[in-house]
Amino acid sequence: MGYILKNTSGLINTRLTDAGRQKLSQGNFNISYFQIGDSEVSYNALPSIYNQTNTNILEPSFFAQNISGVPESNKQNIKYPYYVDGNEGNTYGIPFMDSVVSPVYNRPVMRGFFTGDTTATTITWSALTNNFYVINSNYIVDMSTLTGGTTIKLVYSGCNTDIVRLPAVGDIITIYYDGNGKDNCSCVYPIPPTPTPTASVTPTINTSPTPTPTPTPSSTDPCFTATPTPTPSATFCPTPTPSRACPPLPPPDCLVPFNSCYSILTYRIVAICLDEYTLDRATPDYSSYSNKCYARTLIYPTNMTSLYDSITPSRHWNDDVINFESVCNTDAFDVKIWNMNIPWSETPAGIVANTHKTYSDFGSINYLGTKEYLGYASSSGQTDTSSVFYYNSFDERVTLEPKDQKAIAIIHYTNQTIDFFYGEKFALQPFDDTNPGAIGQARNFRLHIPWLMWHKNPDCCYGQTFWVDPPGFEDFNLFKVEYIESSKNVDMNTPGIRYYHLWDNNPNDDGFPSRVGKVFPDHQIVVIDDEEIIAAMSYKSNRNWTLPAPKLTLVTPNTCNVEGESFIGILTGNTEYLYVTYRFTNTLDYTNSLHCNYYQKIQGPNIECQPITSQNVGIRFGGEFGCLNQPLDIPPSTTTTTTTYGTTTTTTTICPTYCNLESGFFANKFEIICQKVSGDTRPDPEEWKIIDFTNQLTATTVNGYITQSGLTGSTFVITQELYDAAQNYDLSDYIDITEAGFSGSQLNFGDEYYFYGSLETDIQATIYEMRYKVNLGQAEFLSTSNPTWTQGTKSYVTEIGLYDSNKDLMIVSKMQSPVLRQGIQQFLIKFDF
Repeated sequence: MGYILKNTSGLINTRLTDAGRQKLSQGNFNISYFQIGDSEVSYNALPSIYNQTNTNILEPSFFAQNISGVPESNKQNIKYPYYVDGNEGNTYGIPFMDSVVSPVYNRPVMRGFFTGDTTATTITWSALTNNFYVINSNYIVDMSTLTGGTTIKLVYSGCNTDIVRLPAVGDIITIYYDGNGKDNCSCVYPIPPTPTPTASVTPTINTSPTPTPTPTPSSTDPCFTATPTPTPSATFCPTPTPSRACPPLPPPDCLVPFNSCYSILTYRIVAICLDEYTLDRATPDYSSYSNKCYARTLIYPTNMTSLYDSITPSRHWNDDVINFESVCNTDAFDVKIWNMNIPWSETPAGIVANTHKTYSDFGSINYLGTKEYLGYASSSGQTDTSSVFYYNSFDERVTLEPKDQKAIAIIHYTNQTIDFFYGEKFALQPFDDTNPGAIGQARNFRLHIPWLMWHKNPDCCYGQTFWVDPPGFEDFNLFKVEYIESSKNVDMNTPGIRYYHLWDNNPNDDGFPSRVGKVFPDHQIVVIDDEEIIAAMSYKSNRNWTLPAPKLTLVTPNTCNVEGESFIGILTGNTEYLYVTYRFTNTLDYTNSLHCNYYQKIQGPNIECQPITSQNVGIRFGGEFGCLNQPLDIPPSTTTTTTTYGTTTTTTTICPTYCNLESGFFANKFEIICQKVSGDTRPDPEEWKIIDFTNQLTATTVNGYITQSGLTGSTFVITQELYDAAQNYDLSDYIDITEAGFSGSQLNFGDEYYFYGSLETDIQATIYEMRYKVNLGQAEFLSTSNPTWTQGTKSYVTEIGLYDSNKDLMIVSKMQSPVLRQGIQQFLIKFDF
């Protein structure tokens, strides 16, 4: 403890005593009395002209009173109290409580893997690729070498000399299949400070040239250009990360610009042999494209603590980092990304339990408790079971009950850092049109997924931003607090678990945007419950685009009395239900992916209401396939012509000069997946049927690929005959599904650990200010018990004590300088929690 600094300290310095802290922990804290004193004033030691306000005052002590027992117990201040009346008697007054609640707001930086001008109407995104975010960003893939296998060949094309290390087995690799990989890497390096000059030394000159990487062997392809390819190390040996410099030099500003309207897929590296890398599942087939198309690869670590987080906080008691003003290497580690976990409570359609891993073996199953707590599992646990809904492709709302929610994506900020970067909660205050953009407003909350082709967004190329309070929808009252109320504990329901809906900014026919999840500001988590976005965020789904939900209707069978067609529908009564989804398949090029993760359900007819009979099911689509594209009739990567004139034959090879890659996703096969159940039960993952409806679209295809006009112009009818003839759906026929018992390094559903996006939010903390007014009347507290004071002369106040009902000192306040006691005075003692 030292003295109060007069030029920097407040006028009153307050501290909770050790006795106050102990009673606070016991629930016995109360304030009943106050004393004022002048214990640190000597009135007769100096001449009367001495200015007592110059007197130095000791800081208030943590141990102004200790009641833990001998030998620790003590009691100090107030040594010389003032008398309430006259020159003797009572020295205790009664303080008045005047507590105040004060919210404070702040704005942290946007955290995540991407950067862009988020104030722009159209955001141009770039991936952050310095060594704070990426293990290595210096490799590309020649897309024309990809034939749909699991092996890729990495080619060096780097700009970042400050990499973490070379790629290793187990790393996660994200491949941007946009064709621009060869030219889309850039780094700007900070200028280091000028070092202090030192005595010169004789330089040593190395006459040996710097070795260069060995070029790859020459190709017989006349368009081939040899590219230096460093040989990756055979074995990665991690070394401890040294302490950061004081202050550290900033990393280079490295960016990879991109558009979302191309495939962006994530894999795990399972084997490395020189420059050939084996992935955990097949890549797309781009072999028909020119060798001018390159895909940039970004290497990410296998877990949080490998790069983004520290393993454990520093030991403050041992490393002397408690002094933040003098030590530079404190463990205030800035974790720059958000976590994400996707717990599944139902196995996706087409996964067979005895041959492949089911949801109980997926990653993130230890987050299923959160799924239940937040109202996404049992429908009987909360009173509101209709708060989750989405719009089908005809802009009709479809409600999803908690028991039908297959998975959720939980975005959270869990790490070892000691700093509260996000305060106590997200700040979600109403929008103020007189002060737009002010800190604390809910409109400042934005969740960005820059790589997503969102089917509700007519523009495929710029990702999607989601809002709590999206601009332009002020008349729809979207920003409204909601509560999850327990059906088992009504005492929790005043009011309940607070949340806000999360929306996009693309209006449906009713004017409302699409809701995709919930934001829980007090938990500081975001939940994505739109199951198609969840599919796109799942590595295993093998797609970064979402698929719209169809509309289901009951169709009377054989209404045209066609000979040979049945009059018996697939649904024969209202106790039968049909679940329907669909998939796009590629049998020529490109890639296959997960089926649509929206499961539509339709109930059979009530045949007791004549003349209704059994019914078939019709499936129709609205125009939400804006990212579905058809590749052109692709020319070969090189064009060779041979001409003969007389006895001379000339062969001319024309090399392509650009990457002829189309945007969007492609399909040449359309299949409907369905399952009939009795009663209102969930479908069995192993009992889905798959029916090929591609022939119904052949008249509308382009170069053999399916078009939006073909899908929207057709009604696909599921009959009993088609259902009976259909084969069981096996998802492993389309994407690599992890086999039962497999223990190797392969990504599975739920294995995601980071949120591959960026999040902006303002934050809020609440200061609960304990305030006590100490009122000194005109004729009260005029005489002090200080033995150096003389009646009739000036007196000063140096300390105030607040006591409980037992007159134990709870709070002590010290003046910056002695304060003259005169007339009516009021001191306001404030203590924050």
